[in-house]
Amino acid sequence: MKIAVLGAGAMGSMLGAYLQLGGADVTLLVRRKELAEKFAVPGIVMRSYTGADGEKTETEPMPMKAVTDCSGLPEMDAVLVMVKGIDTETALEGAASIIGKDTKIITLQNGIGNTDIIAKTVPTENIYYGCVNMSAIMTAPAVLDTGLFGDVNVAFGAVVKEEAQRKYGEELAGIFNAGGLKAAYMDDIDTEVWNKLLVNIAVNAGCGLVRLRGGEAGADQEFVMLAVDMVKEAIAVGMAMGVKLDINHFMTHVLPSARKTSSLHYPSMAQDMLMKKVPTEIDFINGAIERLGKKVGIPTPINQTVARLVRVIGRNYDKQYVEKSVKTGPSYKVNIAEKFCKGCGYCIKYCPKGVLKADDSINAKGYIKVKVDNVSGCIGCLSCSTVCPEAAITIIKED
Repeated sequence: MKIAVLGAGAMGSMLGAYLQLGGADVTLLVRRKELAEKFAVPGIVMRSYTGADGEKTETEPMPMKAVTDCSGLPEMDAVLVMVKGIDTETALEGAASIIGKDTKIITLQNGIGNTDIIAKTVPTENIYYGCVNMSAIMTAPAVLDTGLFGDVNVAFGAVVKEEAQRKYGEELAGIFNAGGLKAAYMDDIDTEVWNKLLVNIAVNAGCGLVRLRGGEAGADQEFVMLAVDMVKEAIAVGMAMGVKLDINHFMTHVLPSARKTSSLHYPSMAQDMLMKKVPTEIDFINGAIERLGKKVGIPTPINQTVARLVRVIGRNYDKQYVEKSVKTGPSYKVNIAEKFCKGCGYCIKYCPKGVLKADDSINAKGYIKVKVDNVSGCIGCLSCSTVCPEAAITIIKED
């Protein structure tokens, strides 16, 4: 089966890797040429921290086909859409040459509303949708820190629920399973999709707003109360739309399962808000509850407020944490725990003031050292400690 992955970021490339392990002929479509080259040589490395004794496991590099555009590619049997919801329409337009009348389109994107966008150009009988119970962060080009959780890692169904769709869905699930994931085709996929939506509603925007990792935010009672209130609103909306949801099941089964591998990470929306400074998927998550709540007559004041705050931040990235012409604020000390640093360079890339730089020497782990080069320029924005995948950087306010 020839499968193209639109949006081969961390999650998209991880899914592509498992599909290739399962026997599919996979092509990753990415925006950056240098990333495409890394996917091809040496290939994707997946690292997991969920071994039986908590040890790290790491795969050998897996070379994969990767391109920056669809020119020259054949028509695909399936296209897996993993771009952000705000980019879905544009991505499908760019992939028009590889989408034939029988090409299946599968969306495992965050949130809800993506199938409506896809249905503008693709026959509904060819559209499949679902969710993933997985975590993935690209800590270096083509290097993924991954985690699997839940009884099913990839759950999906079809917009049109007939025998032809079931047959294809089970074939695709078989490829995922052969690659090492637990996948299932489901007729009642909406409950699974909404339960995953509830996880995103509980932590994604909230962690971005309070600038905390999932586990750190979850340890704060006020944050938990906010998350529960947002989830309750969403469940009321979902049930009004005929989706089978249960707050007790969510709190005792769904959320604890997600916490196992995501508590040490910043959720994807938090990464967009804090590190990448790019548009978010808020209108497919909390914003979707705001929109659908109006449609079914259910008030959603908390989700609406959170969505509005995220939108304000997204429109004003360039105005945040701007240094004044004369520095009158506190000074900061930057500590780097060398034993944890793996030289990924993210802290250097995202520091707005050039405080950090790569050293010429190698640290004890065999990675290029990162050193503090201009501590007087530090404005305490926490970008470096936020983006560090190993939590190796500490910022201390001195006065």
